[in-house]
Amino acid sequence: MAAFAAIDWTNSSEREQLAAVRRAWPEELNQILCEYDWSLYPETVLGWASAQRGITLCAAITSFFNADPMRFNYLPRSDVPAQYHGICRLLDAMAQRVNAGFYLPNVTHVPCTQQKTLRNWMYYQQEDVIDNRRGRWVFEEELIEPLLNPAPEVKSRHADRPVSEEARFPDLGALVKPLMNF
Repeated sequence: MAAFAAIDWTNSSEREQLAAVRRAWPEELNQILCEYDWSLYPETVLGWASAQRGITLCAAITSFFNADPMRFNYLPRSDVPAQYHGICRLLDAMAQRVNAGFYLPNVTHVPCTQQKTLRNWMYYQQEDVIDNRRGRWVFEEELIEPLLNPAPEVKSRHADRPVSEEARFPDLGALVKPLMNF
């Protein structure tokens, strides 16, 4: 885990872990989302981290799939075992944020570690439409596209200077436009 806090993540308390993530910078929060062990305190630690500004779509999706959501995706909510209610609520919140465009779409600097899983998820999501069924978590394809087909690193005319961060973002207007129709 990140060196930002001298903490033993496997043996520290929930309170200590929350205090550590509250001190973290966005880059460190992205790392926590990608690496955190969901068997520890995900509702507290990842719940707080995933709700912060500066989280990338890649980190959010990686964290989402680290929870192994497929085991609950087609299970009726009433059939989810009680010990997993909190995890499912956290996954609900993360999926809603993904679909709302909350997470930063810039994915060129961090590879999505769950890209194969995401491709399979989106394939099954398309199959669900054909079979007239729906899983609990459905992602908007337009928002997920940058993870499935990341743009290559863009360099300026000067090979030693990368293009600014703003130039690497997809057209945010296109992402917001569907929301304006409500």
